[in-house]
Amino acid sequence: MKKILALLTIVSILSCESKEEKKQKFLKDFQEQAKEMKKNQIDLFLHAKPKYFSAKTINGTTFNSENYKGKNLVVFIYDKSYLKKSDTYDMPEEYNALYKEFKNNAAFIGIVEGFIENEKELKDYLNQSNILFEQIDNTKSYDKSEKLNYNIFCSPAKILIDINGKVIHSSCGGGNIIEITRKLDSIKVAAK
Repeated sequence: MKKILALLTIVSILSCESKEEKKQKFLKDFQEQAKEMKKNQIDLFLHAKPKYFSAKTINGTTFNSENYKGKNLVVFIYDKSYLKKSDTYDMPEEYNALYKEFKNNAAFIGIVEGFIENEKELKDYLNQSNILFEQIDNTKSYDKSEKLNYNIFCSPAKILIDINGKVIHSSCGGGNIIEITRKLDSIKVAAK
């Protein structure tokens, strides 16, 4: 009986160590994934100098932010649902108005995000929006992951990167373009 009890105690100790080892391995793997994700993350917070990024646009061209070095760049990030006009908000109209007024003073790129069931769903959203500037498809689905990893988690978001590559405006929410308009207007006036 003592031998059986001793054997059960040893098995119990070994299985506990195995659980602890598994826990440590899982934690280590998670930390490595988080570190890798952070390394590849594009920092779009106010005062940051985001690293260059590139991705295919919906029209099939390649957008590369490095091509806008020394220029002002406006980055809009929005969930696909904002491409459809609602009873209270028309994001495409708002963003197209900014684009029309300031396209000679800044480059514009849109990043569409969110979960889609299939490509037809995204095309339906895009067909209703009539966005005038290039857009990057950063949506995800069951068989597709996001292409870009950034630290903006609100939608819609408006980011303005100046000629020095520094984020001088980063805001969230629709219907409020006063601050970004003011900053773009000062860039327009300075260019004259």
